Amino acid sequence: MALAPRRLAFLALAGLALAAGCSSNNKGKIEGKWKVVALPEKAEAKAKEDFEQMAKLGTFAYFEFKADGDVAFGSGKAGETQELGSVGKYKLGSGDTVDISAVPKEMQKGGGGLFGQKDQARINVKITGDDMDLTQEQGTMKLKRIK
Repeated sequence: MALAPRRLAFLALAGLALAAGCSSNNKGKIEGKWKVVALPEKAEAKAKEDFEQMAKLGTFAYFEFKADGDVAFGSGKAGETQELGSVGKYKLGSGDTVDISAVPKEMQKGGGGLFGQKDQARINVKITGDDMDLTQEQGTMKLKRIK
């Protein structure tokens, strides 16, 4: 089951997006666990299949943005969550941008990911209350804060 959340992590952090501004719109809002509720529009068929299979099993994938700058991913079921690994480090950029770095080799292209041979990416993150839109080249992934 660890492969399905890993694929979702690849999709969520794969694209590059740019935003203007001098301070982060996400400061004080991004920290915490975020359940994946919808995949990007152009997600790979295998990722969509994994997402649907997890839903049938009553499980979900999530991302955790930690206060120390780490990003982890995991899976959950009925109020329980289990961290499965690191996605890398994050740093808030200007406006809605979030820079991801130190992406593990297995999450880079050739290792199963969508990063090419890069260990970093820039994504666009818009947070409204308990909803997060994470936008990259495959489209927008929708997430909901886990309380």
